[in-house]
Amino acid sequence: MEQPTSSSPASLPEDIVVDILSRLPVASLCRCKCVCRRWRHLIVHPEHRRRLVQTLSGFFSHLSLDDDAAAVYPPPWRFTASSALEPPHAVAVDTAFSFLPSSYLSNDTELLDSCNGLLLLRCCRASSSSWSRHLVLASYVYVVCNPATEQWVELPAPRHAPGAFGLRSDRLAGRRRTRTAALAFDPADASSPARFHVLQLVERETIYPSLLWPAHCFVVAAVEIYSSQTRSWDLADCSEWSDLPCTGQAAYHDGSLHFTTGDGAVLSVDTQAQEFRVTRVMPARSVFGGAGCFVGRSRGRLLYVHTGSTSPSMSVYALETRQGRRERWVIRHYADAVGQFGKTLFKENYGVVAIHPDGNVIFLFDGSRGILMAYDMGRRTVRDVQHLAGSSPYYPFFPYIPLYSSETLT
Repeated sequence: MEQPTSSSPASLPEDIVVDILSRLPVASLCRCKCVCRRWRHLIVHPEHRRRLVQTLSGFFSHLSLDDDAAAVYPPPWRFTASSALEPPHAVAVDTAFSFLPSSYLSNDTELLDSCNGLLLLRCCRASSSSWSRHLVLASYVYVVCNPATEQWVELPAPRHAPGAFGLRSDRLAGRRRTRTAALAFDPADASSPARFHVLQLVERETIYPSLLWPAHCFVVAAVEIYSSQTRSWDLADCSEWSDLPCTGQAAYHDGSLHFTTGDGAVLSVDTQAQEFRVTRVMPARSVFGGAGCFVGRSRGRLLYVHTGSTSPSMSVYALETRQGRRERWVIRHYADAVGQFGKTLFKENYGVVAIHPDGNVIFLFDGSRGILMAYDMGRRTVRDVQHLAGSSPYYPFFPYIPLYSSETLT
């Protein structure tokens, strides 16, 4: 076997190699794993992770447990690694979030969102009476945590209680709910890498026109925005877009949180300027209640994936900005499942659950088999990733990218 020469990459001192690797983007860093075994071990070594850019390590996914099972087997979610690395190189995740205070009831904690290494939780404080715990909605609080550093912060209470449903408000006519909340965070933001925002949708009940008959649904009436910089909530009125029924699925990209709607559009909220805009992806009549619609970020672009409502297919759109800041969705990929994969790929039991942030891959979940699948848009191939008993395509999958910086939640 040929020995490495003094000028070969394998002969460079370790500190120099790590410094070089720390300056590389994700794609280049992944290619460097193939240079030699030594470089691969340096890249995956836990001591160097704080300095190297990270990519997708796995998913948090909810379990379809009934109330009795959820009380016995908390938490009602799991973490699934996206690679086959073995300890100590595998990313260790405390799925029970045992670093949180015991005053938070584990079986009443909800995982709401994941964004670039941070998680958004809705926690319930323990009380002396279990009856009062379920009765007083103000006992629910938002918590942002970093599983990699085990840091966490509890947010102050917004104007509308988190997790409320069915209560009437003097300001908002009819029943309202605050079940949807999302997290906005970008550690690569040079202006403020430690700042994050949390958005809570305040929705009101209304009668929404349907193709066949009017349907009761909830539409966005207002948005409460929390800034970690000011440590306070602002109430943003979005009455101009108050006829939009949001599905609750969202993605953060380029300073805005983007929510899918039930009529083939995307509601975008600028977290800084607190401005709202709506961009239509598909005709409203081609989407039924937001079924088969998913928005996510990949390779610096915002993608919108729609699985066919009337025929098994997949359409992938990318958001492009033209001159004058006008945004529009342009189709970038189309797959006909009938001719390529068979007639069952995009049927009722299948759902898009995630988009790889650094790859050309869309993840789907087969509810009938309980299988997480990966569709490669470049190769136009699909493969089974892992069997996940108890998961469902109707529950969100949250991509997780470890964040080893300790400055965000200090």
